[in-house]
Amino acid sequence: MITFLASGLWHGAAWTYVVWGGLHGLYQIIGEQLQPLRNHINERMHTKQESFSYKAGRIFITFCLVDFAWIFFRADSIKGALEIIRRIFCSINPWVLFDGSLYELGLNMTEIHILLVSLVVLLLVDLVKYKRQLRLDLFLDQQCIWFRWLVLLFLFFACAIYGKYGPNVDSSQFIYFQF
Repeated sequence: MITFLASGLWHGAAWTYVVWGGLHGLYQIIGEQLQPLRNHINERMHTKQESFSYKAGRIFITFCLVDFAWIFFRADSIKGALEIIRRIFCSINPWVLFDGSLYELGLNMTEIHILLVSLVVLLLVDLVKYKRQLRLDLFLDQQCIWFRWLVLLFLFFACAIYGKYGPNVDSSQFIYFQF
């Protein structure tokens, strides 16, 4: 817990960062303390811990917990973070996914396309890793030379095009710029 609280302080001298670090520490402690109970439940329920669904469920839970902690990291104050959390759970509006208001949150159509392409690439890499039990570099090493060159050229142009995105990019907007 001390390490995670110190990590929060390292990121900034604000209570939001301390809460962010504290939540991660709390997750570790609770996870460790509940391990025997989880093992007992998995044994009683005959859970196949090596199955895709079990692993996907664990990844989903971890993703949600980490995202919850990031609310505090990005909020201006504890009060602001609690307001965001309140709105998440009390102002449920699934139509926001379809009414176009997502474009008002800072991403334009080009950036959404970049996001979608990036997600597809990440999904493909994870599928290769999961299905073949290989790292990407080992997988590519087993492919024909034209396929390897195609992937390398794609990666090169993706870095060249998206590496410094747009004429209005401001490096001071980078989250760690002030450190």
